[in-house]
Amino acid sequence: MRSALLSVSLLPVFVWTSCAATYGMGGLDILREFDELVQLEGAGQDLRLVYDTEAIEARGWNEGNYVRELVDGLAYELEGGWLSAPELTTCSRACSRLLWIAELDENAMTRIRALDALAAITGILALQPFAGDLAASTAPLAPAEAAKAREVLRAAADAERGADGALPAPQAFKAALETLTSQPLPAHAQRVALIGDLTLVADTEPDPLGRAWAEQALREAISHGVRGSLLNAVEGRSRRLAVVRLASMEQIRRLGGPRTVPLLLAAMAASPAEQQAGAPAFDPDTLVMLRLIHYCGQLGPELRGSVVRLPGRQDWEATSPVEFLARTILSQKDYYSQLRTPAIVALTWCLGRDELDPDPAWVRAWLDGRDV
Repeated sequence: MRSALLSVSLLPVFVWTSCAATYGMGGLDILREFDELVQLEGAGQDLRLVYDTEAIEARGWNEGNYVRELVDGLAYELEGGWLSAPELTTCSRACSRLLWIAELDENAMTRIRALDALAAITGILALQPFAGDLAASTAPLAPAEAAKAREVLRAAADAERGADGALPAPQAFKAALETLTSQPLPAHAQRVALIGDLTLVADTEPDPLGRAWAEQALREAISHGVRGSLLNAVEGRSRRLAVVRLASMEQIRRLGGPRTVPLLLAAMAASPAEQQAGAPAFDPDTLVMLRLIHYCGQLGPELRGSVVRLPGRQDWEATSPVEFLARTILSQKDYYSQLRTPAIVALTWCLGRDELDPDPAWVRAWLDGRDV
């Protein structure tokens, strides 16, 4: 009989509620509070978030708790209500701030709250950041194409308009927006900046048709930003941030379904150079590995052998879910391994075998012959 454990969903259900620190505040009020208390300092690898601790303490809070209250309150306010629909540009402004918190905050719990809020924004706006070709959706836009598209948008902003505000070259404007959001920009900072730029266009473009195109491009830019942030969160190996990886894995799986499991394996695999230097092929954290094992064990015949080859990693050895399970089993030399038995159960389920055999010898036979 197949294990019922593998069919139990571990997906969290988030119900956003109004928070004490933000009671009576609207979404724009919370954004202004963010801008007053949170600043970006430095550049490049030295970029960091700096909080106005003194001002936060004057409000009767400590830094981490207050920032998390703001994040939770913002997610709650963005949903709109019975009499008001969610505002796209308010959501995009929130997204810009949350993306930096998810990337840079020193507190793992605050990063998780930000990632949860970003995932909530995709639901509020009915976005699907993990739809379509998963490998292609992570391929970065060429810098030359991005620069050319930005020039078109800059020219449109500077052009003299008639009384009706119509765009002088509407099709070029539309094509530039489509190009700029056809693929994600390569760097996190660039993706955040694009959301800010398109928010400004969507707010200020006088041509109704151009504004509608800008709003659609802004939705695409938000999808790219959220997808990139969630994938960035699972790629690290820091033990301190293992809980962040777990949260991001859950959100990716929830937003994209079972087909994202091969994507997770591709994103979380160590490079050939890292493995030659002694790094494990996958995450060193036991709970993260157990989550991956759980996800792989849920897959049926149509996905268990799938691989995703990410751009820039084509020379890496791509690992399918069944191969991941088999190699995990065979790599466990410790008699009291916490991973071997769960992986054997998962592989048994994944392959549709009728009986559970705890002896890993059959796994070696299957991996070598693929006909067991």
